[in-house]
Amino acid sequence: MQPELDDTAVAAAPPAPALATTLPAAASHAPEHTATMPPSGPTAPPGAGLSAGHQLGHFRVERQLGAGGMGEVYLATDLALDRPVAIKVLPDALARDPRRRERLIREARAQARVVHPNVGHIYFIGEERGLLFVAMEYVPGETLAQRAATAPMSTDDALAAIRGAALGLREAHRAGFLHRDVKPSNLMIDGHGVLKVLDFGLAAGGPDAAEQVGDGAIAQTSLVGTPLYMAPEQARGEPIDARADIYALGATLFHVVSGRPPFEGASAAELRDLHSSAPRPRIPASTQPRTALALGELCARMMAPRAEDRFAGYDELIAAIDVLSTSRTRPAGFWARSFATLLDFGLAVLAVALVAGLVAMVSGANTSLLGPYILAAFALYQTACVRRWGRTAGKALFELEVVRADTGERPTWAQAIRRSAAMVGVPLALSILHEATRGVDIVGTLTNFVESAVDFSLVVALAFASQRSHGKRALWDRMSGTLVRYRAAAPAR
Repeated sequence: MQPELDDTAVAAAPPAPALATTLPAAASHAPEHTATMPPSGPTAPPGAGLSAGHQLGHFRVERQLGAGGMGEVYLATDLALDRPVAIKVLPDALARDPRRRERLIREARAQARVVHPNVGHIYFIGEERGLLFVAMEYVPGETLAQRAATAPMSTDDALAAIRGAALGLREAHRAGFLHRDVKPSNLMIDGHGVLKVLDFGLAAGGPDAAEQVGDGAIAQTSLVGTPLYMAPEQARGEPIDARADIYALGATLFHVVSGRPPFEGASAAELRDLHSSAPRPRIPASTQPRTALALGELCARMMAPRAEDRFAGYDELIAAIDVLSTSRTRPAGFWARSFATLLDFGLAVLAVALVAGLVAMVSGANTSLLGPYILAAFALYQTACVRRWGRTAGKALFELEVVRADTGERPTWAQAIRRSAAMVGVPLALSILHEATRGVDIVGTLTNFVESAVDFSLVVALAFASQRSHGKRALWDRMSGTLVRYRAAAPAR
């Protein structure tokens, strides 16, 4: 297998090598011409670059932006609309190769079907004097590869970029396409900070694609992609779905936050083996001191060797990114959490007091030992409300919610029970012990001291968890896999 260079729409730096090797079962049926091809005309010299002022249709070339295995990319002016565009040109020498010709036309048609702010737009495809060319949105900015080459990106900047890429790729997937070559050099941040997914030259699928094999999977007729970021099943030539692009997006995230690809090898085969079976690498704490662990968990799930262990789709991935991003998930503050908890505890006290009063009126039984009952009622109330609505009455008043730390969804019953048990279990046990040893001075004093220490530790844990960082969670939230945050807006659809 020989690596082949891919270009991007406006990247100035040489992109990472991409693999494009036809498998034995592959069959190429390249279109003979495009609908915009002129009847005839002189052929441009093979391999000749275009100089400033050269005109292709109503596009005037200004300067070259980059070059790669799929031709050259130029900055040009759209003379009809007076706007800058990027022109990807396939010279005559390459246009005679049916595979390369088909690939450029497929890229243009695939990308033109995807209309989304996070995908570079295609304006025009045509041929003139033996040159097959595509005019597309000019994205002034830098690729993630260029950004990460200077220094690892911050957690929030990286998550914002990967989230934008996920939104664009989700739209492509809805249109029936897989990108198949997601990597830092194909993701560009424009001058407004918006990420654009570029270079659909290896895209597969589409409404009428012959590669569809059911359940959204696409059979690979050619082995394509970039080995540094390629999913194991894609490298093996097996049918793939959106989870292959999610894998490559996870490898890209690892690269931009750590400063290097997740795996490095001397050959495509070695990289394939590393991606298939090697332990997932850890993000160095030196590059992301506060979020290395949480980022590593996200990357590890996106890059799980088995597709079924990754996120099932982009909605689930975007929700997980939102949970980790402090710009989208703001951990609940100390005072809001404290007052919400006090309100909930007051409701438990009121409920137990009312029941105890009714029991006393009816039976005349002694109802003075209410501590354990109050804590038990508080635990049951927390469990039921968190599981059913994701919030209690106190949390709803302060616009807080309890969510799963991995997906942002409501906790499961098991998580809600573990959370309440971790929060109330020790105080409840101490309260029962205190009531059972009432009248024994030494034990009572010791129990009071321990209760005070536990109450103080709960306040400290709450203060720790209220810091503006995803990694700061109280013990009961860590044990249950949950976090408390201010209510988030619904994710973009």
